[in-house]
Formats: sequence, C-alpha cells, structure tokens
Amino acid sequence: MRKRWTIATAVCVLVFTPHSYVSANTEADTGTIESKDEVVYANLFANGGIQELYIVNALTVTEEGLVSDYGSYDTITNLTDLSAIEQKDEEITLNAPVGTFHYQGNIQKDPQLPWDIEIRYLLDGDQLDAEEIVGESGTFELEIDITQNDTMDEAFFDHYLLQVSVPLNSDLFTAIDAPDATIANAGKNKQLAFTVMPEEGAELRLSAEASAIELESIEISALPSSFAIDIPDTEELTGEFDSLTGAIGELANGVGGLKNGIQELSSGLTELGKGSSQFQTGLTDLSSSGSDLVTASSQLQAGLNEVNTALNGAEDDLSFDMGTELTSGIDELVAGLRELAGGLDTLGAHHQEGYQALEEAMNQLPAATLSEEAIGKLYETTEDRETLDVLVESYTAAQTIKGTFDAVKEAFTSVQPALQEMSTSVKDMADGLHTMSQSLSAVADSFDADAGLGELTNGISQLASQYSQFHEGLASYTGGVSKVANEYNQIHQGIQESATGSSQLVDGGASLQAGMNELHDATAEIPEQMQQEIDDMIAQYDKSDFEPRSFVHKNNNDQVENVQFVIHTEPLTKDEPSPEVEEEEELSIWQRFLNLFRF
Repeated sequence: MRKRWTIATAVCVLVFTPHSYVSANTEADTGTIESKDEVVYANLFANGGIQELYIVNALTVTEEGLVSDYGSYDTITNLTDLSAIEQKDEEITLNAPVGTFHYQGNIQKDPQLPWDIEIRYLLDGDQLDAEEIVGESGTFELEIDITQNDTMDEAFFDHYLLQVSVPLNSDLFTAIDAPDATIANAGKNKQLAFTVMPEEGAELRLSAEASAIELESIEISALPSSFAIDIPDTEELTGEFDSLTGAIGELANGVGGLKNGIQELSSGLTELGKGSSQFQTGLTDLSSSGSDLVTASSQLQAGLNEVNTALNGAEDDLSFDMGTELTSGIDELVAGLRELAGGLDTLGAHHQEGYQALEEAMNQLPAATLSEEAIGKLYETTEDRETLDVLVESYTAAQTIKGTFDAVKEAFTSVQPALQEMSTSVKDMADGLHTMSQSLSAVADSFDADAGLGELTNGISQLASQYSQFHEGLASYTGGVSKVANEYNQIHQGIQESATGSSQLVDGGASLQAGMNELHDATAEIPEQMQQEIDDMIAQYDKSDFEPRSFVHKNNNDQVENVQFVIHTEPLTKDEPSPEVEEEEELSIWQRFLNLFRF
C-alpha cells in the first residue's frame, strides 16, 4: 500500500508541477537584464549556403524575476535549467535567476547572414561539385567570394572584421600558394588565415598540389573591429609640405621675374635687330666705298708713277714748258686726294653711327645670368618642355651674342680713329701739293727749269714712293672691311632670328608663369588635403565608436554588448564504411529469464 501511494504521489508531481510552475511564473516579480551577448552560429554547406543558423543568447540578470528578450525564432531551447520559456510572436519571456542565463534560438525559415559566402572547388582548372572532388588528385584550387548581403543590417558588414581559416593536411596538400593568407603550422595541418576588413568584400584564392583530397571545416569568425588607432603627429609632415608649397610660391614669383626678364630680352633683341640692320648697312656702304677709294687711289698712284717716270727719263733733252699743264696735273691730284679724304670721313661717320646703334642694342640685353641649377629646377617644375627649350636656346644665343660683342668691342672702337688719322694724312698731302701748285704758278715767270727740274723730280719720286705704301695700306684696310661685312651677315642673321623668336619667348614665358601659378594654386592646399586624407583613412579602420546592436531584434539594442559570429562549413571527407553488426544468437525464453538476474 505504501508503495502504491509513493507511485501515485510521483505521478501527481509529474502531472501538476509544470502547471504550478507556470502559475508561479505569472505571479513572479519582474527581473532586470543588465546586458546580453549574442553568439551567432552558422553551419554552411560546402558551397557556402546556410544549412543551419542558431543564436546562443547570454543574459546577465541582476534582479531575479520575469524578464523579456526579443527574436524571431522558429524553436527555442533553454540551456540553463529546466524552466519553461514562453514565446509570443517576437517576445521571449522567462523567469531567470540572478546570474547568466543562456538560451538558444534557431532560425529555420530563410536564414540569412550579413555576408553572402560562395565557395568553389577546382581541380586541374575544372570546377567540380564538393562531393565530386573528394578523393581526387591534381592541382587543387579553392575560391571563396565574400560580398555584402544587401537584405541585412549593413552595420555588421561596415564594422565587422572577418577571419577566415582554411586547414590543409600537409600529407595531402603540398606546394601551397595563397598570396593573401598568413600560413602557420598547426600540428599536421597548415593553417591558412585570411583577413577581410570592414566595408570590404573579398576574393580569397589558394592553390596546391593535392592527392586524395579531403578538407576539414573552413572556419569563419566575425568580430567588431573595435580597436582604436592613435592619430599620428602629422605636423612635421604637413610642415614639410608647407615648405614645399612656399618654395613653389617663390618659384612662381621667380618665374614671374623671368617672364619680365624675357620681355626685356625681347625688347633688347628687337632693338638689337634694328641696330644690327643699321650697322650692316654701314658696313655694306663702307665696303662699297672702299672699293671706289681703292680704284681712285690706283689711278692716283699710276699718275704719280707716270709723272715720276717721265721726269726721270727726260732730264737731258727735256724741253720744259712752264705753262699751266704741270700745275693743272698737280691740281687734279690734289682734288683726287681730297675726294679720298672725304670718302674716308664718310666711311668713319657711317662706321661710328653703326657702332653706336649696335652698342645701344647690346646694352638692352639683361646683364643677369641664369645658373645651370636654376635652369634645371625650371625643367623639373614645368610640363611645357618644348617652350622651355626655346627659352633656354634663345637665352643662350643672346648671351653668346653679348659675349662676342664684348670681345670685339675694342676692335670696333679702334676703326674710327684709324680712319680719321688716314683722312688727316691724305688732307695734309693734298694741302702740300696744293701749296706746291700755287708756288709753281707764282714763280712760273722766273722759274729756272734746269735748277728746279731736279728738285721737282726728287719731290715727285718721294711722293710716288710714299703713296705706294699708303695705297697698299688702303687696299688692305678696305679688304678687311669687305671681309668683316661678309662675316657680319651671319651674325646679323642670328640676331634677326633671335629677334623674330622673341615673341615666342614672351608667349612661352607667360605660359610658364601661368603654369607655375596654377601649380602653386593646386599645391597650396596640399597640407590640408593630406591631413584630410589621413583622417579619412584612419576613420575607415577605426571603428572604436561603433555602438553594438542586436543581430536578432532591434528591441535588444539597449542591452546588447557583444555580438559575434562563428561560421563553419561541412567537412569534405570520404564516407566511412559501416561496421559489420554481428548477428546475436536468438535466446530461448529460459535464457532471457535467467538474464534478468545477471549483473
């Protein structure tokens, strides 16, 4: 009877206890959840599709009683005790003691993760299904593509860092190549670890030589990228860029000065061209006049030689007539000498005018020079190298012309005094002959032919001899003038080409200045732009300001502290043969009865 009562009591307890417990729950005080953690577990098929998804919730309860959590689960399992958990729509109600309370919620209808994961297997370049590649040998390739799932809360994709681990058995896989992975030894396995940054998808690739392929589970963990990045001190770096932009500004100012110098150079080359034209004209006239002078001087020399020869050969039988014939010849000689002196004066005047014009033009060229270092910096800072080549070439030509002029300046200045000295000598000679002619005319009536003839003969002989030297000097001089005139044509041509190209220099200088100003404007904000780029880069990876949010329901956001993901793929292994089951010998009724008493 006692035994029956005990059994009845137990039956009553089993039948009525759940009802009494639930009634107690409905009457329990309200508890308090201080915080909660969520661990999201996902089991994937070999191709990356979701096979199973469940969440283990850890509630930190500070006051015992009835508490509520939220989630859209298909099934719920209490992992802490045997108490019941009620679910009404998306509200989960349970009576929790103080401490940590764990329960599991499974999502079976359309399970989703914040990432879409696709896994492909290739053997010798051909894609195979997962079950087809098991046990095969050859060149093995694994491709894992991870992209954002646009249907889920983007906060997890934007703030979570993924760690993908692929274990490869060293006995089955050799010559492993995974450029983006960190490879470590883990027992007999090679552990390949890939990292996927927040806000970024990934295309993970590895290859190996494989034999009898089998793969353990690929593990993917996701945690919030909450590490903080200390902002570096960028003042020194931006300060250096400030110096750079300042130097570019100074360079732009220098280019502005260069442009002004180019304009002055252009003006000087134009004036030089005008002066050179005048000088060339003077040299041409001088060369032409010199030819005429040599011709006239030859005639004078021939006349003097003829007179000298006639006087020397007729001393014995000369019947000398003291009429006007001798004085007329001397007067003609005087006129020729004075014409020669006038030509020398004209030649000197033309030379002086041309030289002054050339000197004034040369003085217009800037005296400042550019060093090779300054020219090199210009080449480093400009993109219009063609224009700069023209500028440098013209600058070099101008400096060469100026240097040449300075070298021959002394020779130019000595020409006019030499011409003036020659003109004075010719005039003195003409004056002397004129005086002689007047004296002959004055004493014509009392002239003693016998006594004066010797004197005249000696005087004419000396004059002819001296004039021969003078004529040789004059011919040499005029020949030199003609040579200078011919050679100056090349100098004048170069000056004209430089003057013609000076307008291009001005345009090129203006273009260069505009380019440098544009470069200065473009680089003036580099320090601020660099600082902004650094700040943006740091912000991309610094997720320390991320506020955790629940994966299963927004109503949990105020309590949730940590949410993490643990993801596994199914392993690819050969099916193990089922062990053979030995058939048991069928026992008799007596043997079965005896077995009831055997221990």
